Amino acid sequence: MNFRTQLIGDLERSIGYHSRGCLERDRSSGKNGLSGMNPEYRVALIDSIEGMAHIAREWNGLLKKSRSNTIFLTWEWLYSWAESFLNPNRRLFILQVYKENKITGLAPWCIRHAGYRGNWIKQIGFLGTPEAGSDYLDVFSIPGKEKEVARSIYQFLKGSTSLWDVLVLKDISSDSLFLLHMLNQMEADGKYVELCPASFCPSAALPKTEEVFLAHLSSHRRKHFLRECRILLKEGGGTFQSARLEDLDFNMEEFYRIYRERWGISEEHVRFLENYRARCQNKHLMQVDLLTAGGKNVAALLLLGYGETLSLYFLAVDRSFETSISLASVLVGLSIKNAIRGGFSTYDFLKGTEDYKFLWANQGKRSLEAIFYGKKLGPLLWMMRKSMKSMAKVLLR
Repeated sequence: MNFRTQLIGDLERSIGYHSRGCLERDRSSGKNGLSGMNPEYRVALIDSIEGMAHIAREWNGLLKKSRSNTIFLTWEWLYSWAESFLNPNRRLFILQVYKENKITGLAPWCIRHAGYRGNWIKQIGFLGTPEAGSDYLDVFSIPGKEKEVARSIYQFLKGSTSLWDVLVLKDISSDSLFLLHMLNQMEADGKYVELCPASFCPSAALPKTEEVFLAHLSSHRRKHFLRECRILLKEGGGTFQSARLEDLDFNMEEFYRIYRERWGISEEHVRFLENYRARCQNKHLMQVDLLTAGGKNVAALLLLGYGETLSLYFLAVDRSFETSISLASVLVGLSIKNAIRGGFSTYDFLKGTEDYKFLWANQGKRSLEAIFYGKKLGPLLWMMRKSMKSMAKVLLR
């Protein structure tokens, strides 16, 4: 059984073109090669930042009803990304699916223009990538309408081939019903699809008390963590502090300082985070946890809260601070204890295979990458290039 067949089986078991202010094609009449579309549904395209600005309430209302409700699909997160990272080679390609006048589904996409040896490819992909490192991406819908939304979007894409060349759904959730129905639609139509594993996001399911969480760790892990905490916080005079909302300014500056010294961070990314921070106040949570030792802040976590999930977005450690203790592990452990006190049920480490994440994680979730090619010369050359690179890796390894 190949990976794609297995995925479809697992998923089945687990569960008009118009720009705002522009002309809309008639979807119900089947014009423009869209006769396969359900006449009850129509698709609208938003391709401007002004159009996106007007649908915040509609966007978030649909997201909260969907089974894809995550912070990385909120209007605030993706609008802040669009403000910071759209450029002349990218434009919005947000598809809204309506049944009558009620929004039923939304595809948060943009089109990137990528060039290879004089061939320009119009590539559809998710908003929020790659700069923001967003996870759990999806096309979201009213529960029970995923099949109709996938079918409507598929028919829209079939009838709008001049607008795009390749559809790349990277970091889409492995349990996405949109992906399942899109794959089924493509298979029934005899289309070629590339499907492969993408990222893995470890996480920790949190109990009601810190004591229960520590008790579920291995004896060695628990003793090691408590010993390091004792050395750093008691014998070394260290402190842990957490700040959010109106108390966040100083901690954010310290986070930027430590992260910039350790990894570097672009001004565009800082602007994105500050735009999101300003936009999400009193809606979502942004939090910075700091670890202090030797009279200075030596480690920082930037965390994002949404519902009962607290996500570790960025971690930075001051490498100039000499100690045999794992600052990252101590800070994460203290942050998890703080999250339990705050009533969170999940501590999500997001994508990545760093060792410290798996010291604490007790579950995880896989994302996928699905690529759909248009029937044109450009996508064909792009696919051949990818295939040749893959063959070279096999032969040279």
